[in-house]
Amino acid sequence: MPPVVVLADISVVYGGDGPLLVDLAVMPGRGVRVPPARLGEILAALLSGALAFEDLVRNMDVYGMYQGDGGRPAFPTPTVPPLRSFPALPSTDVALLVRTSFDDEDGWRALLDELGGADEDSWVGADLDPDEIDPEHYPLTALVVDDRAFEGLGPGQVPVLVPPTEHTTLVALADARTFAEPGRPLTVVDLYDTPGQSAVLPCRQVGSMACNLEISNMDFHEFVAVEGTVPWWEG
Repeated sequence: MPPVVVLADISVVYGGDGPLLVDLAVMPGRGVRVPPARLGEILAALLSGALAFEDLVRNMDVYGMYQGDGGRPAFPTPTVPPLRSFPALPSTDVALLVRTSFDDEDGWRALLDELGGADEDSWVGADLDPDEIDPEHYPLTALVVDDRAFEGLGPGQVPVLVPPTEHTTLVALADARTFAEPGRPLTVVDLYDTPGQSAVLPCRQVGSMACNLEISNMDFHEFVAVEGTVPWWEG
């Protein structure tokens, strides 16, 4: 099996974006875009072993482009390979909120409370009153996954676990950072533009992100903070 596959997806055909390289070896399903003019060079380096897929991920810009000029992400996507396999995630046509850190039970409960609380079917934001929605901080509607089978799950491992039967908007990971930093930031994983790329946002902002992605009002990269700059949602 080849170590990567090259996709000329809709972003390439209609948007003029770079082709998407998808990892098939270390973390199957994660992707990186590459400049079209350098595709042959990069593929040759990958196949010869001179370049590893991790190198591509470490050096992608906020647009998910390898050595792009869009600015370095403030929170680079982790490249640590998985120590074990993970089961498939539940199928949903909205967002998934997946707990990956289990050291702080009180922090987890506080996160769910801040998101409006989970109902008996493990949903947050399932019964929203439109008259009470703050458009500046649109509430997150998500299926909650609280299962130790996903302990330690990282962004690059997520895309292959999402069932293709539904168009899941995004996957938000409640990881160690969530319970250690102000604002309870969630690590949100791109499933489409550059699968496996991550963005770190305060939990109160993820609902707005999901809403804007769902209606194609904004792109994933617009929520990836640039190193050395203040994110627009903190301005």
